[in-house]
Amino acid sequence: MAAVETARLYLRRLQPTDLDAYYQRIYADPEVMRTLPPRGPISREAFAARVPTVMFGHWDTHGFGPWVVIHKADQECIGHCGLRYWPDSSDVEVFYALDKRYWGQGLATEGARASLRYGFEQVGLERIMAAAMVDNCASRRVLEKIGMRYEQNFRFGALEVAGYAILRVDYRPDNAPYHFLPSDAQE
Repeated sequence: MAAVETARLYLRRLQPTDLDAYYQRIYADPEVMRTLPPRGPISREAFAARVPTVMFGHWDTHGFGPWVVIHKADQECIGHCGLRYWPDSSDVEVFYALDKRYWGQGLATEGARASLRYGFEQVGLERIMAAAMVDNCASRRVLEKIGMRYEQNFRFGALEVAGYAILRVDYRPDNAPYHFLPSDAQE
């Protein structure tokens, strides 16, 4: 499947060799998971039962989905970003989560920006939405930096989230390095 290279990141499909690091850096970390539903770590068993299936399944069903984020400087799997359908909706969401050691470096913005570009240029989406915990100021800043506009708060299960969106007609790619790697280039 397609992958993207940015200035500091590789965005590619999840591989079995990523699973342990990916789980430890995101789903087992209380500080990272404080910003994501269910607002706390999940067990390795719950991760194994859900996350790889969702990451592979979305690509297989829709032709786009979440990538793992590989930090080019150290070749570490540091989280995820990409696009997915919002649960029980026709809306497509841009989303991301990174290992806390990589926070504050603009990497979430870089990955989210590349995901938007992929969604508009490769997938042909007309609108992309996002949701962040209302109290997650850092994530909300990322969404604003990539050109998304706040729409309204709404409920997602028991959580209140801030909703953002951007339309294709309002999207403007910047000069940031972005190299689309089609699936046949990786085989």
